[in-house]
Amino acid sequence: MGCSVFFQQYIRTISQLRLIDDDFMNIVFKDKDCLELLLSLIFNEHVEIVSYENQYPFKNLHGRDIQIDVLIKTEDHHYINVEVQRQSQGAIPQRARYHQSLIDSYVFKKGNRWKEIPSVTVIFITENDILKKGLPIYHINRTIEETGDKFKDGTEIIYVNASIQEESHLGRLMHDFMCEKAEDMYYEVLRNKVKYYKENQEGRREMCEIMDNIRNKGRDEGIINTLVQQLKQKLGGLTPEIELQIQKSTEKQLNELTIHIFDVENEEDIIEVLSC
Repeated sequence: MGCSVFFQQYIRTISQLRLIDDDFMNIVFKDKDCLELLLSLIFNEHVEIVSYENQYPFKNLHGRDIQIDVLIKTEDHHYINVEVQRQSQGAIPQRARYHQSLIDSYVFKKGNRWKEIPSVTVIFITENDILKKGLPIYHINRTIEETGDKFKDGTEIIYVNASIQEESHLGRLMHDFMCEKAEDMYYEVLRNKVKYYKENQEGRREMCEIMDNIRNKGRDEGIINTLVQQLKQKLGGLTPEIELQIQKSTEKQLNELTIHIFDVENEEDIIEVLSC
């Protein structure tokens, strides 16, 4: 298979991954057909993608850098940022606002007129109902309070609630996001891509190499710093106590954390892995 001695552990981890896990989502949604299906079901109309980037880094010379899951440009010059968030703290409204601001600074070039600034939508797909209103999807747009009219500044935030898997096109999509087994998924384009990475020999080799690259990159550049940065991006931050515990870990503990980084959902999971 061309993978490291960690191959069997990798395969066990791969078998448990779901689309709601952002690392796996980023791998599967490198496929344009998968992305267009996702957007068509969220927007309830076909969305023609012109270009897209996965794990796109945004640098901010005067503030915090971010790495977004997917940035899409559509045929009508609309920019869409799709984020998968399992933790509530990673999908708070302020984060959506910050994502929009950095995307604005990226897409609006010097010399452009104000009316030429593109529309930007930030989509959070969350494992739980972050807004706690019991709805499968939430569309957030600015309004004029006195009249109730929309304030058309070209921005929108959408929350998709994966905890609701009802008998609708969107509900079936969220069902597929929560599946571990490809055979249980509704949408063929997603089912085939997940099956490829989990069951096909070549696909499993690719996944294994991706996980091996994470481990090797950590070793070459300083495994501790790499793990800390990846976990901060995944969880939206780390407490000083957890960061110190990672820095004090043995090589064996760091290897375990690298192998199981896809499984980490909160700081308690980090403690559990390091205590093995």
